[in-house]
Amino acid sequence: MRIKRWIGFVSLRWFATKRESGGSVSAILASAGIAIGVTALVLVIGVMNGFQLGYIDSVLEVSSFHVRVDVEKQVRNSLADAADEGLAAKIAAEPGVSSVIPFSETRCLISTRAGRAYPLSLRAVPDDAFDRDPGMMRRLGFSAGKPRLPWPGGGGIYLGAELANYLDLSEGDEADILVTSSGKEEGVEAKTIPVKIDGLFRSEYFDFDFGMALVPFSSSTKIFPAGSAQQITYGVKLKDRYDDSRSAARLEADLGLGPDAVEGWRDYNRAFFGALRVEKTVMMILIGLIFLVVGVNIFHSMRRAVAEKTEDIAVLKAMGASPEEIGRVFVLDGFAIGAGGALVGLALGLLLAVNVNEVFSLVESTVNCLASVASRLLAGQSQGDAFRVFSPQYFYLAEVPVRVLFPETLFVTAAAITASVTAARAAARKVAGLAPAEVLRYE
Repeated sequence: MRIKRWIGFVSLRWFATKRESGGSVSAILASAGIAIGVTALVLVIGVMNGFQLGYIDSVLEVSSFHVRVDVEKQVRNSLADAADEGLAAKIAAEPGVSSVIPFSETRCLISTRAGRAYPLSLRAVPDDAFDRDPGMMRRLGFSAGKPRLPWPGGGGIYLGAELANYLDLSEGDEADILVTSSGKEEGVEAKTIPVKIDGLFRSEYFDFDFGMALVPFSSSTKIFPAGSAQQITYGVKLKDRYDDSRSAARLEADLGLGPDAVEGWRDYNRAFFGALRVEKTVMMILIGLIFLVVGVNIFHSMRRAVAEKTEDIAVLKAMGASPEEIGRVFVLDGFAIGAGGALVGLALGLLLAVNVNEVFSLVESTVNCLASVASRLLAGQSQGDAFRVFSPQYFYLAEVPVRVLFPETLFVTAAAITASVTAARAAARKVAGLAPAEVLRYE
């Protein structure tokens, strides 16, 4: 509905009068509250997006892929024979598929000659796995400009850097892997296999770097012996990872493997990604409560403004203005408070989000500088270790990741303005009950 010119004029006049009389403090405080809320939400959501999308990227690139196709196979000679390249080629020919890698996983125990041991998820992949999927190579920390085989010498494994550090292993060292197998005649059998650490990888995802290893098909015969039944999983990467549901349904229909054999990444990681979604939603609700507090403040401020402008409202009504039109004056005032605070908060939030690591560096430098001064003033006191907001000793990250998404920033800004307008509209309802004759009788 079009706003009449006199409504904007009256709103500006009342705002000027409020500023001259010192009554604009409450409006400024309300606008500042909106700005603080928007700033906090934009910054927190940006940081949460950075962490969560980083986790999702790591999981999809290294572990679960976009679509998984599971097939039970009997190992004749080696896993290379069990992996059906014809099936892999058929999957790769499907629309939207960018890469396909067959692999098999087993749980085992890795131990060192010094007696340290830890559970390990050992994954056997094709010898040319990194050529088939360059994205996985980049995620594991291998140079994209210089393609490097994960097992240049052959016969060994690639181990996560954090687990190697825990076990005090480095490239070229030897370790033992304890694996178990079962059969109808032999029963459960355990055996220890010596392996060489051909190299280390770092995916920046702690669970992978501290509990995962890769072995090529050509070196996995002792771990996955001939005659054993193994589950071969075909990890499928899509050009559009959000097309997983439709691609999984198409693969299920084309391959004829049954509904349990094909699964998209959102179904496979439902619990993990669901927890991330709930965490983000709860955080937005908790921080968004500041809008409720500010809305109550705006409501009471507008109610006071209505009471102060009783005579002016009566005159406007006597001149033919309707309660709805007068109410729009206060709604316009609330919109100005909300829009001003939201835009300032949005600009400040984006500025902090883009430079969050620089802000942390400034805080660290300031604290370390004050600590250095204090240590000099206190004779004989050592400064100790330098202060870090996110020390690598406690946090598994080099810097704080931030990803600001436009739809979310738009939603936060709109929510802040909506809270202000709603509060102003609720306060303006008092205008309808004012009778011009009663107000102006003794004026």
